[in-house]
Amino acid sequence: MRRLAPIQWLLVVLVLDLLLQFFGLWRSVDVNPTLLAPAGDALEYWQWSERIADGEMVSDKPFMSAPLYPYFVALLRSLGGGMMTLFVVQLLLRSATAWLLARTAKELFGHWGFGLATMGLFLWLEEPAYYAVRILNSSLQLFTLALLLELCMRQRKQMMSGSAMSTGLSIGIGGTLGMACLANPSLLIAIPFFAWWMGVRPPALLSTAIMVASCAVLIAPATLHNYLASAKWPSGGEFIPISAQAGVTFLHGNAEGATGIYKPIPGVSQNRSKQNDDAYRIALAASGKERTQGWNYTSSYFRKKGTDYLFSNPGDAILLEFQKLRWFFCGRNYGDLYNISLENRDPDWPRQVPLPGGLLHLGWILPAAFLGLWFLIRRDKRQAIPVAALLLVVLFVVLVFWYSPRYRLPAAPLAALLAPFGVVALAQALGKAQGKWLLALIALLPPLLLEGWNLVTDFDSLEDSRPQYELNAGLNYLHKEQYAKAIPRLENALSLGLENADIHTGIGEAQSKIGGAHDRKGETAEANAMYALAIGHYQRAVEINPAKLDTWFSLVSTLKYVGRREEAFEAVGQALEHASEQDNPQMTEFLKNQRDALRQDG
Repeated sequence: MRRLAPIQWLLVVLVLDLLLQFFGLWRSVDVNPTLLAPAGDALEYWQWSERIADGEMVSDKPFMSAPLYPYFVALLRSLGGGMMTLFVVQLLLRSATAWLLARTAKELFGHWGFGLATMGLFLWLEEPAYYAVRILNSSLQLFTLALLLELCMRQRKQMMSGSAMSTGLSIGIGGTLGMACLANPSLLIAIPFFAWWMGVRPPALLSTAIMVASCAVLIAPATLHNYLASAKWPSGGEFIPISAQAGVTFLHGNAEGATGIYKPIPGVSQNRSKQNDDAYRIALAASGKERTQGWNYTSSYFRKKGTDYLFSNPGDAILLEFQKLRWFFCGRNYGDLYNISLENRDPDWPRQVPLPGGLLHLGWILPAAFLGLWFLIRRDKRQAIPVAALLLVVLFVVLVFWYSPRYRLPAAPLAALLAPFGVVALAQALGKAQGKWLLALIALLPPLLLEGWNLVTDFDSLEDSRPQYELNAGLNYLHKEQYAKAIPRLENALSLGLENADIHTGIGEAQSKIGGAHDRKGETAEANAMYALAIGHYQRAVEINPAKLDTWFSLVSTLKYVGRREEAFEAVGQALEHASEQDNPQMTEFLKNQRDALRQDG
């Protein structure tokens, strides 16, 4: 029987893994509410892509996050695809990323064994598999990085052979680097390092210029968009290369009380659709110069608040950097949008990423990856530049801003590439290249130490994330109109000590919908009982946050429906005291109509 060639083994592994991921998606899609109920950044991307698909090529404000992904999603939607189509494409992108990484590892380290190890590590990592079926730019981001690395290996091969640099390859590297920047704007700082790697002296200078020009051409549409979008504002058109939100993001991680993860800014909504408008309004109030203030000023205003805090508190600033560094290597359970660990343990639905997919956490292989980078630099400084630049940019982002699993995620393909080499290179340096036990010890010791450290110090405890997780699960059930399942989740969040207006509004909405279902069946007593409970939660929500006009509207409507008109009239008056026509003109108008209708009814 003919033995399979290494490349055939890789293809077999890829196909089996892809079938496993499709199976995981199929068995989860109808029961896991997080899959088809986008929230936060995912909801913003989905709505943004819809506007683009409808023909809105220039937004009403500059890009506030990486723009490549929403245009990519819009293309799929314009071709008739929906969320499931997007998930299938992203799973295919994950497989393509693994394939490109395997080729890169073989070329860089000279053996298909490294290619197979790199592919296996990447496919077993939890985060890339999980985010492939979420409306997030992660899969596209990782694919552009893997493609960039593979093209760099082709250029490396030409450099080592002494042949002239290919113009087509220079254009390809520059264009892919530009796409990678559009998928992850922080990579802009890597462009000079790629130019340095290609060469800044003749005869390489022409190829480098072509590469940089190609990169600039790919980024230029985003810059032009931002100029046209900012021209709609009083300050006029502004030069914003890709994204204009760096300052706000910086303050989220660098303010009093920061612990290395996301920290809300007072007065700035956590809701992405409102966050940037809040930031602009606060910066405008501080400057008082509407005609000169723009989005660059807004970003610099919040960035200065962050830097002022750091320079005024140098001791805290140093400690904060160590906290971010620890999150980078040890973060496992915390999630600013999704909590993978709790979702995998949730008894109400099957694990979305079937084992062995998701077996590894990224933090477990990062120490070996940095070890591999060290040995790669020692072996060939110049050829290590692209890999080092990409990996260190990811670390830089976390240290400068704050830790999020999604901010760390671009390290995944680089870690999968470097970790096997780091383990083998260290074993060889110790003189026991064939020692299997030594290889296993070197690979397992860092994650065991990190996990032990977390356990002893109760760092990143899973239970710390549970209240927010229960809230998100309840809101997702609400989005899917599964009201009976939403209420217990939201009540769990309350019982775990998390209380905010969103929880009470969510419970009220679910109870009101269930009351309506009883009403339609003629079950008046049951309906009235649910309406009474809903009114109580609406009242508590507006007590916590009087500015929630949508909750006021629900409260007034429910009071009016059950015949408590005097209370409804009093409530609508209180709501209008907190209404701002500028912030929410449509809801303000709805409330005024309710007031007029109640007044006419006497």
